[in-house]
Amino acid sequence: MARVMKGRLAKLIAQVATLALVIVGLVALVSTQRGAEATASADDAAPASATGADDADAGSLGSTVLNLERASQVDVVLPKAVTVKSGTFERAFATGAATVEQALRQGKVDFDGNDRLSPAGDTPVTSGMTVTVQRVDTATTTTAKAVPFETVKVQDEDLARGRTEVVAEGRAGKQVTTWTVTTVDGKVTGRKATATETVREPVDRRIAVGTKAPAPKPAPRQAAQPTRTEAAASAPSSSSAARPSAPRETTPAPRPEQASAPASGAWQALAECESGGNWSINTGNGYYGGLQFSASSWAGAGGTRYAPLPHQATPAEQIATAEVLRANGGWGHWPACSSKLGLR
Repeated sequence: MARVMKGRLAKLIAQVATLALVIVGLVALVSTQRGAEATASADDAAPASATGADDADAGSLGSTVLNLERASQVDVVLPKAVTVKSGTFERAFATGAATVEQALRQGKVDFDGNDRLSPAGDTPVTSGMTVTVQRVDTATTTTAKAVPFETVKVQDEDLARGRTEVVAEGRAGKQVTTWTVTTVDGKVTGRKATATETVREPVDRRIAVGTKAPAPKPAPRQAAQPTRTEAAASAPSSSSAARPSAPRETTPAPRPEQASAPASGAWQALAECESGGNWSINTGNGYYGGLQFSASSWAGAGGTRYAPLPHQATPAEQIATAEVLRANGGWGHWPACSSKLGLR
């Protein structure tokens, strides 16, 4: 309410000032005309015989007429009431400016080349005109977003078929975009991307996929066949068929000789490092076989289904048991040699 009253008061003051100027102009014009009439009457009353005086009066009359003509050609610029609005700002004042832009400068209204004037700055000022100034500003801002990483699978001939291992964890990248934002009277009206930059490249996630075929299952063991001599000796004779024979002591059948060790591969290289490649070694230090199992590790991995102790099993059986250990703990069961051979 107070703002409306102030606006009406300013308009009233401007109208009073305009009326005062009009009255002053009219008074000046009337005074000028009366002076001219008085001068003309005095000239008519002067003696006709005074030739020199007549010439002087004629010159004075001519000068007065010239002044009146000049006065009639003067444009009287009267102040006009103008109201300026900009957002929540509003102000009314009187101005004698010819254009909107000149009126704003006379009224000390701040604006720049980006601002929007309505009506335009070169529009002639009229009394009671309302001028709207929209503040146009631009600013720069940035936004960031993640760049997703790819997952890459690679084949690993040292990893059992069907198993996978994460070789390297992936990491997302980062992309930054620069924007130019335009606001009109504080409200966003435009947003434009001016630059895009990848400040951090993504890192692929790498997964090893096993391609190594599983070790062949050992063939079932067969009891040793008795020799012909043992069979004949165990058969009851005709003379002793009627009486029971005394119990005969039997010896366990000899175990088949171990299969030959693998000629190459990671396990053979590991055995060379651990035991010098001797798959049946037992030095009495608590570790057995080519891969130097402890008795507890051998039993925990199920090796006792092949032989009570590792050095009593074939190289293939030792390798099959070692695969069980590696599946549960990796090459860390053989820390020194696996590091030396670059297996981990």
